Amino acid sequence: MHLSSLLPLVLFTSLISAQASPDQIPLRDENVRHEGSHATACTIKLPSSYQQIRSSKPGTAFPQNNIFNVTQIIATKDYTDTLLRFSGIPSGSYGCQLAVSFTFEYPIYSSGSTLLNVYSLPVPITEKDTYDTYFPNGGRGIPKGASLFGTTTITGQKAVINSQVCKPSLGYLFEIASDTQDGSVLFADAGNNLSGIGGFYLTYNC
Repeated sequence: MHLSSLLPLVLFTSLISAQASPDQIPLRDENVRHEGSHATACTIKLPSSYQQIRSSKPGTAFPQNNIFNVTQIIATKDYTDTLLRFSGIPSGSYGCQLAVSFTFEYPIYSSGSTLLNVYSLPVPITEKDTYDTYFPNGGRGIPKGASLFGTTTITGQKAVINSQVCKPSLGYLFEIASDTQDGSVLFADAGNNLSGIGGFYLTYNC
């Protein structure tokens, strides 16, 4: 990777390091969107947090934030994965569907292999989670207790990843899918959007 292609990664890494501590980041409220005059109302849940885990610091719990950062360098076995958490899903909800959407020309940095594996996690994500939580002893492969939920490529357009049975808290782990190629996907979640400005969201009760 050329130096010029590393500059966005350095800027994003600096931004991640400057994120507020988890208790300074407010949880986002659920909202209802109507699609057409006769359409069923879907409840939209925005992420409670993004959180990075890194193989270079397997025992370190990094602050929760609004940054999506998935990067791997095969030669040095350097992996940065992102945990995505949704919380406060009401009991009795149904049809939880994970999607991602962006407005035109939303700033996304990507390089190399960009196909992502998306894993559904069996237990709620906590701010104490580390790389070792999901890849014990610095290993790789399928995250501990997880199942492959789907694959996606962040292209700057809307994409539906998959749906599942709703639970009060849902968590996902994102990694570069390739076992042989370097890759990076980075963007900052817009945070307060309900119309696909930029980032992941969950819909249910459609």
